[in-house]
Amino acid sequence: MRIVHVLHSHGYGGAENHALMMMKGQRAAGHEVLFAGPLDSWIGRACAAEGIEAMHIGMHGLYDIVSHWKLKRLVHHWRADVVHGHLIRGAMYAGSAGHRTHKPLAICTAHATTARTHMRRCAHIIAVSAAVRDNLIAAGYEADRISVVHNGVPDGPSDGSEAVRASLRAELGIPDGVTAVVNAGRFIHDKGQDLLIAALAQTPKDVHLYLIGDPDTEFGRQVRQQPHDAERVHFLGYRKDVQRILPAFDIYALSSRREALPLSLVEAFAARLPVVATTVGGVPEIVLHERTGLQVPPDNAVALGQAVARLHGDPGLKQELASQGRQHFEEHLTADRMVAQTLDVCARALQRTRRP
Repeated sequence: MRIVHVLHSHGYGGAENHALMMMKGQRAAGHEVLFAGPLDSWIGRACAAEGIEAMHIGMHGLYDIVSHWKLKRLVHHWRADVVHGHLIRGAMYAGSAGHRTHKPLAICTAHATTARTHMRRCAHIIAVSAAVRDNLIAAGYEADRISVVHNGVPDGPSDGSEAVRASLRAELGIPDGVTAVVNAGRFIHDKGQDLLIAALAQTPKDVHLYLIGDPDTEFGRQVRQQPHDAERVHFLGYRKDVQRILPAFDIYALSSRREALPLSLVEAFAARLPVVATTVGGVPEIVLHERTGLQVPPDNAVALGQAVARLHGDPGLKQELASQGRQHFEEHLTADRMVAQTLDVCARALQRTRRP
């Protein structure tokens, strides 16, 4: 297949990482891929670094006539089989450049539980969780036009050995005897880092919190100004190597107020970390209570802290959840599985097309 991926973004997040993994995986499986979107962006630079063919299309708003024309011309001259849009704007442009009934076929991925608009021109919609699918059906989309493909990630570079863990803890300056709780994500209200800081009040003093992500946002500045014990809360900033350093930590805590299916949780499973997570969006689809992790209600710092304290005091439970989470990753949440399921959706949709 020849697949054009369309995404408008200048930042970094789950959708951008997802699209990049998809292009790399599809290319490795023998398909031809091309990225269409702003190249003065994280994903544009990542495509250049990976040697992925790319075309700059600014997509200034939903109705940028020049960008619509450029994308339509691109998919025609590149002889695309599929034009695959990501996020709302990408779906809108893909639906305009492709078709519902013949090649180039328009496919889109809904990455958020709030995604409800601008996907009706697409022949098929991929939802990253059942929660996203249910939201789309409630908005009037036909169930038979939606497939659920859970997010996946490549396996991490670590073998889980104690030597690797000790080396990483020394590199990050994690003191001996500390239970290191980690969270990775953008500093926005939906991610709830403020709840994690408040949750520390429910935990012993040897529990430390490590926050990965660029705190130079309005919400990030609020979080940094929130009263906290500076010896127990550590801001690690943006890291390109999150998967590499995750094995240094003891617990992964997800405090989100809204999620579809966060890649950070899947990375935590891959890194053999026990997980505490809020029951939002598609999270309960992979964090099975007391099997692959501990569930807590959203926006509840007390419950979040108590769950962390429970794991801190129960090494057996911590080990069991880590093992079950790793197994769930291997069976259901690898990048290879995600790519294969997505390619299958595209192939089945193409089989139903009428040739022009």
